[in-house]
Amino acid sequence: MERRCFLLATAACLAGCGGGNASVQQTVAPVSAAPAGTVDTLAVASRALGRTMNVALYLPPGGARHPILYLFHGFGGNGAAFFDAGLAINREADRLGTPLVIAAPDYDNGFGVNTTPAQGTSSAGGTIGLYEDYLMTEMLPAVESRLGVTATRADRRIGGVSMGGFAALHLALRHPEMFSRVGAHSAALWDGSSADQFTGQRDWLYPTPALRAQRDPLLLAQHADLRGLRFYLDVGDRDPLRKQDEAMQAVLGAASEFHVGSGGHDAQFWRSRLEDWLSFYSAA
Repeated sequence: MERRCFLLATAACLAGCGGGNASVQQTVAPVSAAPAGTVDTLAVASRALGRTMNVALYLPPGGARHPILYLFHGFGGNGAAFFDAGLAINREADRLGTPLVIAAPDYDNGFGVNTTPAQGTSSAGGTIGLYEDYLMTEMLPAVESRLGVTATRADRRIGGVSMGGFAALHLALRHPEMFSRVGAHSAALWDGSSADQFTGQRDWLYPTPALRAQRDPLLLAQHADLRGLRFYLDVGDRDPLRKQDEAMQAVLGAASEFHVGSGGHDAQFWRSRLEDWLSFYSAA
């Protein structure tokens, strides 16, 4: 696999890997097929970012009175890439009858953190902006208002792939009172070793020890209150980020389950894991 593919979960890649299967399910589904949920787009006017942002929103059959999974895309992707034109996680949820709402926000290449131009280092492709503020104080309330629910910690789950795995860990460890279950799938992490990938992005996110302490999931997990949080980490056995994900598991310890599957850092591996992900996120 080429180096440029390690962190990318682009919409184009996901569409190429997932669109065919979703189409087959729609056109030749048997009469006894499970009821289908709906996928819609919620537009959120963000003051933190100064523009309107989209959230792809899956509602299972029966409506919105279910736990909510906030699901974060990889570098170069968008929230819609999780659904019909990409990984088709909605079709897997329909097939399994998973009682779960899935909200997949766009957040550019922002890693879910607050960054500013004054940070002083090249972003190496990352997007500068107040993304943590947007996601936690604008996106979450907008989704829950749209659903007409007052969500509790037990109702909220958070996860993501690649960059989205970083974002999910970062946000959950910064706001542990907000979530009950956390998934990091092929998470883009850095442990400072020679095995680190995309070191330009690492150095942009961690330009000083103080900012690293505020952003690095490996450091945040050492001090966060993990009581009431359950983590799920998985990674492909050929993924160049496996070492860093193993380091994350070592820090989380008994609070997390860790799975190594057959595959690399790509949509094919993630599609093979959908049933396991949904089982984890929908558990009480």
